[in-house]
Amino acid sequence: MQFNQYHSFTVDEHTFRAVEAAESLAGEEGPVGATYRAIVRKDLLHLALLLHDLGKGFDEDHSEVGRRIALETAERLGLDKPDTDRLVFLVHRHLAMEQLATRRDISEPGLVMEFSHQVGSPQTLRMLYALTAADIIAVGPGKWTEWKAELLTALFDRALVVLGGERPRFRLEERLE
Repeated sequence: MQFNQYHSFTVDEHTFRAVEAAESLAGEEGPVGATYRAIVRKDLLHLALLLHDLGKGFDEDHSEVGRRIALETAERLGLDKPDTDRLVFLVHRHLAMEQLATRRDISEPGLVMEFSHQVGSPQTLRMLYALTAADIIAVGPGKWTEWKAELLTALFDRALVVLGGERPRFRLEERLE
């Protein structure tokens, strides 16, 4: 069970809602919808969503347990190394983007550079962005807000610039807010 003040659904219900939320992004206007439509391996994204919270209910961090489950699942499915690495990363780091965007100063260039380095590729970033949006939407009504969408999009845009080989530009006013 997973009922608390933040989650409205059990883990299994949340998981199915997360996959549905991801699929519904295909019809969304704006950056999250466009990003979802650009993802080549939607099957891998959906698998990551099915696995992302399976580690809940254990004594250790659910993301770490999920990492091991994702690795074992990838091996059983015979995924190649790049797909295995991407799946394991998405499950293990499924909270990273929301935590950075909502709890840290994303106008800090070093933070965006480090995050981009961890993500590693534009395609993984696209998948993490869509996974994060779907995960938040599936938590319950009112959890996906315009504020969260804007922060996630800002982090996504800046990380995409870095992964494209450029250094992101930050406005001084932004850093002073």
